[in-house]
Amino acid sequence: MLRIALIIALLAAIGSLALTFLHTKPVVEELRTDLSTTKATLEDTSTKLTSTTADLKKAASELEIRSKDLESTKTQLEEAAAAAANNKKRADGLDAQLAKTTKEKNDAQATLAQWEVLNIKPSQVLEIRAQLKDTVEARNALAEEKNIFLKRITSLTNRLAKYEAPDSKVILPAGLKGRILEVGPQQDFVLLDFGDNKGALERGELLVRRGDKLVGKVSIVKVQPNTCIANVIPTWKQGDVAIAKDDEVLY
Repeated sequence: MLRIALIIALLAAIGSLALTFLHTKPVVEELRTDLSTTKATLEDTSTKLTSTTADLKKAASELEIRSKDLESTKTQLEEAAAAAANNKKRADGLDAQLAKTTKEKNDAQATLAQWEVLNIKPSQVLEIRAQLKDTVEARNALAEEKNIFLKRITSLTNRLAKYEAPDSKVILPAGLKGRILEVGPQQDFVLLDFGDNKGALERGELLVRRGDKLVGKVSIVKVQPNTCIANVIPTWKQGDVAIAKDDEVLY
């Protein structure tokens, strides 16, 4: 009887193990599947992390380049401002010299008139006129140089504003006007017949007129010495009327 009881107990234990195995096998398989899925997800996350890190490095590099460009523009503006200040100082000095020379000329003319009564030599009058001519020419040359520096300062200030205040309104020279030389194939940009020579600035906006009728508005995107390129502002299109060659532009 004891042997039979032991056999029965052994069989029961084997049966219990078999049932346990059958019950836990699906769980084990499910855990293996979950582990495989988790590994795949982890690998995908790692790949995305690597890509994101590369994008961040690229963005940081671009930001550094833009920062350097901004610093360079600021430096150019400061140099131009310093040069303009020196130029103004020279111009003021020359104005004072011209005022002094003019006074001396007037005094000399008054004296000359007195001496002419005494039959003074004409060579003295010619010498005074030559000195005055040289002074006026030097003043005009300096005034032209001053205008060039002022235009450069205005251009650099506008370039700097493009980074620091992109929404700021660009002020163009009062009364600036011209005409359209060419229109782009898609009628989205135009070529104007004036440029830096008339004080045109990037981001400056001008109205487009045909006769007495307003037909659109353009915004300058590139300035050249005698011409500039401007984009047509879509929101200012007047129905089916398209901007055309020879239309007038004005500020």
